[in-house]
Amino acid sequence: MPRGKGAVRHKTEARGRILDAALELFARKGFVGATTKEIAAKAEVNEVTLFRQFGSKKALYAAVISERSPIVDIEKGISFDVDAPVDELLIANATLVLSTLRANRRLFMMLMGDAWRNPKARSMISQFGMEKGIAMATELMQALIEAGRIRRMDPMIAARALVGMVQSYFMTADLLAGRGSDPKEDKRMLSGFVGIFLDGAREGGKT
Repeated sequence: MPRGKGAVRHKTEARGRILDAALELFARKGFVGATTKEIAAKAEVNEVTLFRQFGSKKALYAAVISERSPIVDIEKGISFDVDAPVDELLIANATLVLSTLRANRRLFMMLMGDAWRNPKARSMISQFGMEKGIAMATELMQALIEAGRIRRMDPMIAARALVGMVQSYFMTADLLAGRGSDPKEDKRMLSGFVGIFLDGAREGGKT
């Protein structure tokens, strides 16, 4: 049996393998379809170790969403540089979100499918995935407001507006149309979204 630091490292490595295996199987089969037995086998641990580490299948699913979901990469890469030109800042962050969603297309599809089919999964996806992303975007909007870079408004509504435009583009262009990345079109669309977000659609401020 590993002892001391070796035991801690062994436990950490086992946890990582379980999360990676669970991510792959949940993405392929969903919360209901993937079993803890096959997750443990893929991670090369016994099922007892899986339950000792996570306690339940529901807790494992929540850990996958929290630690392996696209939001983790977005959280690491998003910029809060409020001194940068606002349009460039928002376009860069929107580009990061779009590219991260594309890199995790299968997982995103699984999460959306599970959210519709399974109430338990729905609450976890909302808590650890979608709402966490909105909270991060809300924090950015609040920082821009406080720095005087954008007008005063409800930062959460502002966050949902911009994030919603990017997510809608991803879902219609990538998931439904199956078009995939087109750098020229992506730049045109994201720049347009940010332009409408910052300037609005009303001409000359008329009502």
